[in-house]
Parts: sequence; C-alpha cells; structure tokens
Amino acid sequence: MSSIMMRIGILFTVLGFGSLILEQFDYEFTLISWATDMQPVFGIVLGLVGVALIGGSVAMSRAKAAPQPPQQAAVQPPQQPGQPG
Repeated sequence: MSSIMMRIGILFTVLGFGSLILEQFDYEFTLISWATDMQPVFGIVLGLVGVALIGGSVAMSRAKAAPQPPQQAAVQPPQQPGQPG
C-alpha cells in the first residue's frame, strides 16, 4: 500500500511543481492542461499534496519496520505444594 502511495506522491509532486516551472516557459503538462487558469495555486497545492503523500508513505514504512515490543508471558500464580501440576 505504501508503495502505491509513494508513487502517487511522486507523480503529484512532479506534476505540481513541474507545472510551475513549465508555466514560466509557456509550456504545460497535457495531463493537467485543464488547470491552466488555476495556476500557480493549483501547482503549489498539488505539489504539497504529493509531498504529504510521500511523507505518509515513509512514516507508514517506518512504523512497519520498527521493532515490536516483546510480548510478556502470562504470569501464572505460584502452585501450592502438594497440588498436581
């Protein structure tokens, strides 16, 4: 799951911040050409969403890789002398 989230985050980041750069040279990504009127706000927001997805993916992978605390064995009461056990 986090791999997909990472890939989508990278795509959003490249499209968002790349659209800001391309706008300076009067070019645009065909995929988001419908958002030309909303630049540069759309590019900034899309880029930040991408960065947030990348950060979330990294946080999820670190949480999975973190060592789990050892499980404590159930404490059994001491047996009374003379009882079978």
